[in-house]
Amino acid sequence: MALLISNQDVEQVLNIRICLDAIEDGIKEYYRGDAICRPRIDVWAPSGDPRGYYQWGSMEGTSRRSGVFATRIKSDIAYWTESENGVKTQEKYCQRPGLFCGLILLFSTENGEPLAVMNDGYLQHLRVGATAGIAAKYLARDDADTVGMIGSGSMAWTHALAFAEVRKIKRIQVFSPTQKHRDTYAQHLSERLGIEVIPVASAEEAVKGAAIVSACTDSIVPVIPGRALEAGAFVCTVKGTIELDKASTERVRAFYTFAPNHEAHERPEGAVVSRAQKISGPHRAYIAGQAEDLARIPEVQREGGFDRRKVVSFKELFDGKDPGRRDREDILAVGGNQIQGIQFASVGGVAYRLIKEKGLGREFPTDWLLQDVRN
Repeated sequence: MALLISNQDVEQVLNIRICLDAIEDGIKEYYRGDAICRPRIDVWAPSGDPRGYYQWGSMEGTSRRSGVFATRIKSDIAYWTESENGVKTQEKYCQRPGLFCGLILLFSTENGEPLAVMNDGYLQHLRVGATAGIAAKYLARDDADTVGMIGSGSMAWTHALAFAEVRKIKRIQVFSPTQKHRDTYAQHLSERLGIEVIPVASAEEAVKGAAIVSACTDSIVPVIPGRALEAGAFVCTVKGTIELDKASTERVRAFYTFAPNHEAHERPEGAVVSRAQKISGPHRAYIAGQAEDLARIPEVQREGGFDRRKVVSFKELFDGKDPGRRDREDILAVGGNQIQGIQFASVGGVAYRLIKEKGLGREFPTDWLLQDVRN
């Protein structure tokens, strides 16, 4: 029997500590050659919604340790809005606003059978936060105790939980454009962690004095004010360099990636890059549509060039070829991990095992997904 697994099932068995351990083990397994993944690929196509564009994303990977192969797929209508303070963000929905479609399909690497169809929402937020926590574990100062958080959604929540697992966090300063959202985030997170969480009125206030700076936004314009970064800060983003302004990219000494060979993901110098590809970031994007369709997609507003000579793989750090933080003044950053498949195989495999042990999920016949015609 296969399992249909809901977000509520996953929430009963996973926490940030389990995800931190599972993903770090999966990354090291990847570097040893016992796991592999395909980086995310996006497909864009004109939508019936005149405001937006259809966006499909998929990523996959396998873990020898977990004995599973995972593919994560998501189907969205993307559209773009601008807040009162001029920040442009990408929003999305499936079928109608407020609903989303993201699925993780798990297969056995022992006999190839389908194991589970899993909602990705709860696990997705945990796996991103946990990966940021792993980066902070190796790159943030040992005495880092203050977080500057830009964003107040689910990603900002799991990032804070992860940072609190790897460092003794005493204070979080949070900014997001909507005051109600940052106030609610501060109240709930303070109750959860038992620390001071302060809502502030600007990104500059959030970043000031912070040893860990985290951007967890849907913005397509820079949101981290590099001039306000403290010496010795560790900077973490969920959208690669999109969330960094020119001063940030200049002040960061090294950008770390979990891809074992970061050069494989660089684009040729002078390559023409579409608006859709810029939003997809380092992920390869395939785009359909005529000029009038493509005009719906806004231009990503990066403020400055990115020196790719600063990019370092975590594999070099784990192998002892890179020293990581050199001193207390080093400003280091992580973003754009290229290992989503490893994350979903590692955490998805653990979640499936724990859910089976607890008798959660809804069983359905594996035969529904099998056939006797050779594919």
